[in-house]
Parts: sequence; C-alpha cells; structure tokens
Amino acid sequence: MNGDAPTVTIGRASAADITVPADATVSRLHAIIERVCGCWVIIDDGLSKNGTFVNGERVGGRRKLSSGDRIRLGRSLLIFRDGTSAEEEMTIALSPLLIRNSLTDAQIQVLEALCRPCGARNLYSYPASNRQIASDLCLTVSTVKTHLRALFQKFRVPALPPNQKRAFLVERAIESGVIADHEQ
Repeated sequence: MNGDAPTVTIGRASAADITVPADATVSRLHAIIERVCGCWVIIDDGLSKNGTFVNGERVGGRRKLSSGDRIRLGRSLLIFRDGTSAEEEMTIALSPLLIRNSLTDAQIQVLEALCRPCGARNLYSYPASNRQIASDLCLTVSTVKTHLRALFQKFRVPALPPNQKRAFLVERAIESGVIADHEQ
C-alpha cells in the first residue's frame, strides 16, 4: 500500500483505485482500505453484494489489516501488504500440492462434506460443522475430528482459530484441485 494515500477504493469500476474488472462477483465499489492512526483497516459497511472476507472471516464494518492478510472479494483473492515487513522481500516456496491419490477415501469424503456448503451457488457460506459431516457420512464426531486433524496436517494448515482453520482448509482443497467446484 502507498503510505501517502489515506483511502484506497477496491471494486470492478474503472474509477476504483484497485480494479478487479474480470470478476463479475466483485461489486463496482466493493470495499475501502483506509489508514487510521497509523494502521490500515478494510471497510465493507454493506458496500458489496457478495461480502468481503479477511482470512476467511466476513468483514462487517471495519477490520484492522496486517501485512500478509488474505482478502477475498467475490472470487478474487488479494494479499494485503503494507510495506513494513522484511518478510515481504523473501519469496516463500510453495509446498507441493496434494493430489486426490495422496488422501484416503475416508479423508476425501470428509473433505467433500466439509466443502459442500461452500459450493459455487453458496460461495459465501461457512464450511460444514463436525456434527453436519458426521450426520452426512454416518460417522461419529470423534472420527470426523480425527480425519480433519490429518487433513489439516496434510494441507499444512497453520495454527489458526478453529473456524479459520476450516475455511483455510477449504481454500487449500479447492486451490490444489483436490476438490473441484462442481463437486461441492
């Protein structure tokens, strides 16, 4: 972010400071990033039709941003960089992407059930709960938790609060192609 600009608009409109013209799920004026007391915040006070998400959590009003935060607008993903971190100078090597064959059948079933509410028609839903997955697959909640722990490890999901871990796992599963949009 440019430290001189106190307000940056994001949207599909050509007048926006950061334009996302190729994504029809991004509103013309989707969100605003603003510098407040030396910190950057993202604002979505109902500006967007499909919502703004930071690290998998929906923004309702204002949310403070940190360098490296993942901002999802529609189907587009932006990484926020404020220019203060030395880590930004480094290139992080991607871990090898998983393929379906590297998961057990049971793990694939649990992963598909976790991702199902986040399908193309319901893009902004939360992943399925352990109880929902257990009910859908006729498993115990304990068994679902065991499979999810293994999936968090295989997909290298970082230590996050539980709701963010689940959203991060869904994103990783879709990005890697293990779960395709039509399967959800």
